[in-house]
Amino acid sequence: MKLSLGRFIELALTAMISIAVTLVIVLATQPVGLPTGIVTIDATEAVLRFIQAGGREMSDADYEQVALAWQADLEAAIAEFARANNVIVVNSAAVLAGAPDITGLVADRALAGASTRGDLQ
Repeated sequence: MKLSLGRFIELALTAMISIAVTLVIVLATQPVGLPTGIVTIDATEAVLRFIQAGGREMSDADYEQVALAWQADLEAAIAEFARANNVIVVNSAAVLAGAPDITGLVADRALAGASTRGDLQ
């Protein structure tokens, strides 16, 4: 079966139009707002920053309350960073290499919240 040049061009154009229509449908119906990257946080380093920030003179019960408030601030800072930058934040222990680390940024934001409340001196 021999294919004429005219028939070949007709089939090629049909294929290109089909691909273009499929691409338009895929792009128009894809989910919006999915994360576009991955960043990491070193949970151990974040906790060490909190410990080094102070609170050595408090009772255990007070320190526990301050730690829980700081943890909530840290979680909020992580969630805000992820939302604002359209990224997924994972524990750095789970990543071999290549993802930017945001530990300092979010830990400092959480510590700023503790300082504002006067939790850490």
